Amino acid sequence: MAYTPLRSIDGILADTWWYGLTKRLSAADFRRLATLRAQQGFNAVQLVAGIPPEVGPASPHAASDVGVAWTPDGRFNDAYLKLARDRITLLNSHGLRALVYGAWGHQIGWLGRERMTTWWQLLVRNLDDLDVVYCLTGELTLWVGQEDLLLPDKSTDVLTGRRRSLPWLLRRLPRRALGTLHGLAARDPRRRRRMQQRKIDWTFVLEQLAASTDRPILVHPNALESGRDSVLSPDVLAADTTQTGHSYETRDLLWQMPLRSRGRFINLEPWYEGIHGQFGPSDQLYAFWVSVLAGATGYCYGAHGIWNVGDGTFLAHWGTQTFAAAMELETPWLLGDSNAIFQQWGGRGESVHAIDGGVLTMIGRCDGDDAIRFFPDVRETSTLPAGRYWLPRRGCFATDPPVSGAVVVLSGSAATL
Repeated sequence: MAYTPLRSIDGILADTWWYGLTKRLSAADFRRLATLRAQQGFNAVQLVAGIPPEVGPASPHAASDVGVAWTPDGRFNDAYLKLARDRITLLNSHGLRALVYGAWGHQIGWLGRERMTTWWQLLVRNLDDLDVVYCLTGELTLWVGQEDLLLPDKSTDVLTGRRRSLPWLLRRLPRRALGTLHGLAARDPRRRRRMQQRKIDWTFVLEQLAASTDRPILVHPNALESGRDSVLSPDVLAADTTQTGHSYETRDLLWQMPLRSRGRFINLEPWYEGIHGQFGPSDQLYAFWVSVLAGATGYCYGAHGIWNVGDGTFLAHWGTQTFAAAMELETPWLLGDSNAIFQQWGGRGESVHAIDGGVLTMIGRCDGDDAIRFFPDVRETSTLPAGRYWLPRRGCFATDPPVSGAVVVLSGSAATL
């Protein structure tokens, strides 16, 4: 099957399957999940074509049915590349674009930049005629100076004490505390040199990748960082990116970061549903609406149990929600419904918002008298504008506005959607 070359990432609604090319996700479940997400209105999937995050290259959790993608000594697996192509072709046949990650940030310390460049050349050779977006790496500056934490076969489940707790707890720290830690780290000369070298190495790979493809290229940065700031050649990236991570402390950043951005912007990792037993449907719908109305190019959803193909034990320090339980969540249906409403609006107009007592009470897009506005909780606003009322938590329109909870109000020509 031939695919039209993709020039833009606008309108992405992506699910996150970091372990989608491993044997943790069987071929049957891969097909079942692809069919389900397409039915629910998704049009993209994030996955890793390489060694997934949080495991070492010799971990059984890193392997596909035909073995690992590559070994730290630079041996690449042709059978794995064929499997990746077959599975991404299946995604495409369901109308799902693949956001392909080639590695995770610290893994360049395992392969070196030349062999990592070769790996990306092989991915382009095998995938470039498919409907793909390339993501250079995940968490580009993760574990600088600690690249060997997972070697050869560890997972973050088995790391103990400070060595385990620091990397993943960083994502849960309050923003102020995280900023303090970043400031302290930035004053360490040795760490600065290592950080700069990490950026130099990944920028080398990025420039070679950009020269070999016309597909859009992104990069997934560390928590609360900017993708464009993570590399030394940001102009080749199709959009600025971030990950706001998995803490309620980042609630306002879900809309503030795209609102501050210039040009295309996408949050590649907002709250995962069910992670730490938190971030249910209302949180997911809040994150979606405030992101896209603040100007985000698209939206990336993730569910604990799906991203790790969870069984309640593997990577359970993030939570115990399983793949089977996550497959039954109602949220993806609701996100698909909300995204359909937003895409019909087409992203027109300027972003507007209102704050009362430090709380976001409204965010929207206005184009003259035509507007689409999201109210996180109608109890926090005195008067709703006239229009048509979409109830994101129920996935339907209502004749009258609700007395509590979230509502999207479509006014002017938007009310005809």
